[in-house]
Amino acid sequence: MTIVFLSLFICTSSLAATLNLKATWTANTEPDMKEYRLYRTDGTRTLIGTIPHPNTSYNFSITVPDQSAGTLTFVLTAVDTNNNESADSAPASYSYNLDTVPPSPPKNLTIQKQ
Repeated sequence: MTIVFLSLFICTSSLAATLNLKATWTANTEPDMKEYRLYRTDGTRTLIGTIPHPNTSYNFSITVPDQSAGTLTFVLTAVDTNNNESADSAPASYSYNLDTVPPSPPKNLTIQKQ
């Protein structure tokens, strides 16, 4: 199988705990390609979705804790018609920051004549 590259872009985000993301990659050109599998790998390896070939992008949502920040890591695999799954692509990561709490106001402001 050829190497599949994964890039990750944010489509939209909200101040809630849901990130709407889009994965894109270069298509595998082997004639017996069936699908791609996107996994989240920061922590437990979790299948995010199965994408039919020849698609080269996938929109998905990830739920993260409110007011959190961190980095999500993903890999993509290619699967052929015999269900042989490739090795992982190079990892792609997405950093987010949902900190919407403003800082405390300044204290002890004074004004005086110059």
